[in-house]
Amino acid sequence: MLRKIILRFATPIVAATAGLALLPAAASAKTCKEPLTVTSRSTIKTDEAARTKRATANAEKKWSKEAKAKYGLQYYFPSRADAKSVECQQAPKSTKCTMTATPCSLL
Repeated sequence: MLRKIILRFATPIVAATAGLALLPAAASAKTCKEPLTVTSRSTIKTDEAARTKRATANAEKKWSKEAKAKYGLQYYFPSRADAKSVECQQAPKSTKCTMTATPCSLL
């Protein structure tokens, strides 16, 4: 008896869950803006790898701030960006990194 009750309630739930897969793809579409480019420089007195790591992290933070200021909070996240690239140039006592990415929103 208990098994029949469970099956009776479970069947509509399984059918409803299966129907979620048929929703249109537009519900999860990305909205992207124009690409943003920022530059950051690190002059910490360590090796090149540490300077590159610091300059890259600073460029990503700067990109996030600029994306938020220009397009709003939903475009703040670099993990949602398309065409993300970071290029770094070494100098004797500094490292300069340029980050270019297209800010996108999942909303």
